[in-house]
Amino acid sequence: MIRETEVLVIGTGFGAAAPALRLAQAGCHVTMIEKGPRIDPFKDFRQTSDPQYLLRYLKGVSSERLSLTFAEALGGGSGFYEMVSLRAPSRVFDQVDKAGRRLWPAGIDRATLNPYYDIAEQMLHVNQIPAELVPKTGQVFALMMKRLGYSCDRARYAERGCIGSGFCVTGCIYAAKQSLLLNYLPQAVAAGATIETDVEALRIIPLPGHRYEVRCRRGRDAITYRTRILVLGGGTVGTARLLLASRETMPFLGEHVGRHIAFNGSVKAAAILADDLPDGDMFTGRTHPGMISYEFLESHGITISAGKAMPLQLLGGVRLRMHGKARQPDWWGASNVELMQLYRHRLVALYSMGLTPPAARVILGPDGAPELVLDMSSALTKYYKRTTELLHSILLRNGCRLVDVEFVDRDGGAREHVAFSTAHQVGSCRMRTASATGSSTPRAKPSPIPASTSATARRFPLHWPSIRVSPSSRTPSGSPREL
Repeated sequence: MIRETEVLVIGTGFGAAAPALRLAQAGCHVTMIEKGPRIDPFKDFRQTSDPQYLLRYLKGVSSERLSLTFAEALGGGSGFYEMVSLRAPSRVFDQVDKAGRRLWPAGIDRATLNPYYDIAEQMLHVNQIPAELVPKTGQVFALMMKRLGYSCDRARYAERGCIGSGFCVTGCIYAAKQSLLLNYLPQAVAAGATIETDVEALRIIPLPGHRYEVRCRRGRDAITYRTRILVLGGGTVGTARLLLASRETMPFLGEHVGRHIAFNGSVKAAAILADDLPDGDMFTGRTHPGMISYEFLESHGITISAGKAMPLQLLGGVRLRMHGKARQPDWWGASNVELMQLYRHRLVALYSMGLTPPAARVILGPDGAPELVLDMSSALTKYYKRTTELLHSILLRNGCRLVDVEFVDRDGGAREHVAFSTAHQVGSCRMRTASATGSSTPRAKPSPIPASTSATARRFPLHWPSIRVSPSSRTPSGSPREL
């Protein structure tokens, strides 16, 4: 089956929805395809930790050193994130690689992006959480930081009428969290866009006349789309997998495809609250605790917040033990029962997000599935150690008792090396300032197309690239509006 469209957008998440909407509003015939299933935000979301439900939408790829989580569903990760909506700090855009080259192309910085942040925040109804609605865990974290003379900021959220049910990451059943299912996507459809779900893009084939053919499948059925404009918005892993699988038919792809993945360098620590600190509550209120500290952004390149793990995450991903307790009888027994009794109200978990170098990469395995590699450097090991020591220091200086946190792999065994996990990955298809440093090399210059031969040509000058990799909406760290 062959289908013709003027614009084909692969993906329906943050990186795909905005260009789809704006091109549809400009009068283009837009088709969006999504690998995951269709979601009705008023019927399909559930408040549950049922793995069968979660694994229908949430996927991942992992290695010994790094695990990435992402969503495959209509709306991408917008249905399952914590609704925190932050602007990247100016410092993000000043980062350079080992050779001193900027990680972002010249001309792309915070000041340039601010007008577009304004538009996105208006679309998503982003507002700072009122002080009276900060969850208890966030209040306790803010008090701990204040005791040490450190600052905190209230987070900004994409929501309208949040009641604090605490199931943000399983999908808001009240349609309060402003996922793309409530704004960009329905507006794109109203502007004439078509959305097809359960369609997986397999390969891209350039055609004469500066067009593209995208081979896809839906179940056992093959579908081919032909398009003039191709927007790749399938996320850090999905877009890299598609491009790597298309290397034979796209010889202009650069060697940087799949590389330079940043992963927020998240480091975690936990402790039992000191007796003079009030109770928190790990299970109620918004999933995100509402408070973020930028105190160490300049000195350590990190932000710090409190964390709230769902019970399934606690059981499936970590083991906890009071610091200093003997390993026998392993992680279980009476001491573990005592710890679990304290967990809900007296355990506080801190986590950092950092401007770590984009050191991860995606490759294709023998079966064509994506595999993850993290090039662990001495600098990254030092960053992990330094950040862990800082988090422990904050806890200990507040009189808290440390809790050992041991992360486990997919087989239930302990991770024996420093490892990171995140849902905030970005990169893999780097924008370039020169062909040698980006994910594509120049193709032959397109021949001019007479304006009378194309409706698109009449609306847009033909100086844009005919294939676009849409950047992820997530950045290595967030910041208040003024940073």
